[in-house]
Amino acid sequence: MVTNHLAKMSASSRRASAAALIAIAAIAMYGWIVAPYTASLRAAQRYESGVDMIAQKNETIAQTVKAKQEILKKLREGSIQFQSTFFTADRANQFFSDLQAISQEAGCTVYSLNLPNTQANPGARGSQQMPDLVARSAILTVVGSYENLIKLIERLQARSERVWIDALQIETIDYRSAQPRCEITITVYTMQEKESDS
Repeated sequence: MVTNHLAKMSASSRRASAAALIAIAAIAMYGWIVAPYTASLRAAQRYESGVDMIAQKNETIAQTVKAKQEILKKLREGSIQFQSTFFTADRANQFFSDLQAISQEAGCTVYSLNLPNTQANPGARGSQQMPDLVARSAILTVVGSYENLIKLIERLQARSERVWIDALQIETIDYRSAQPRCEITITVYTMQEKESDS
């Protein structure tokens, strides 16, 4: 029946039918063979661009992490340096017990010495309360010349730890004497050691 139908067709109709069959076969072969490879190539291109984008993000993250590590390192160094300005409890005790010797080395005579009272969690100096700090204050009263008093204050503050002069009151004992009496309120801050978890 198909052969009868083909026999009855003209030559141009046969050529058109053959061309149509070849076109259909070509389209089918493209769909079965070429299209999957094309889709694979497109997927590979998308994958490659995705990998490049992830690599760029990883590099950016690595640079950010490195910069933050540098900042953290500087903050740790600053924290260590900041903590070194505070006394330990033992160093504070030693400092206060040496006040009389320091005064005598500066050429001053100790008139009276009220040793430290302890004040936990000070709110002084406009700072927020710091639970690890304890303020210890003493009142030292000395007699000496103005030069010796200046020497004494310089000696008190010539330490790696900070020594605060909270109050300084000078009064003349005798108008004929060049040696006034000076009352100095000295405060140091001790950093309490944290208990280690064991």
